[in-house]
Amino acid sequence: MRVSQENENRQGTPNRQPSPSHRSQKAVGLSRSFSRSKRLRSREEFRRVKKYGKRITGHSVVFDVLTEKFPCHRLGVTVSKRFGDAHLRNLFKRRSREAFRLSQSKLAPGTTVHVSPKQEGTVPTLQQFLEDFTLLIC
Repeated sequence: MRVSQENENRQGTPNRQPSPSHRSQKAVGLSRSFSRSKRLRSREEFRRVKKYGKRITGHSVVFDVLTEKFPCHRLGVTVSKRFGDAHLRNLFKRRSREAFRLSQSKLAPGTTVHVSPKQEGTVPTLQQFLEDFTLLIC
């Protein structure tokens, strides 16, 4: 029978430092993550926003907006398989999250936004997303 040593499965050197990208994020204090508190997560949350929220149609996306008593803004993105392949759906979600991140300081407190594409297969540019998010501010 073999008994493993204390540091046998450990990778790297003992004084290994984190990669430069980790150091720069920690030093500046920026977090690029989209935390759970800022996401719509359950089916019930999406249904509530769709049922009680106001629908705003942009040039390339459709928003369902609901103002609630949350201290932060929340975002939910829905893209069906009819939209296109996985890389197109993921690109749509990444761009919508980035546009939300850039626009959330202008939104009213407690705004919950559900984003879905207007057309199938056409991924809007970040600039088009930002133009559509300005509709939420007005």
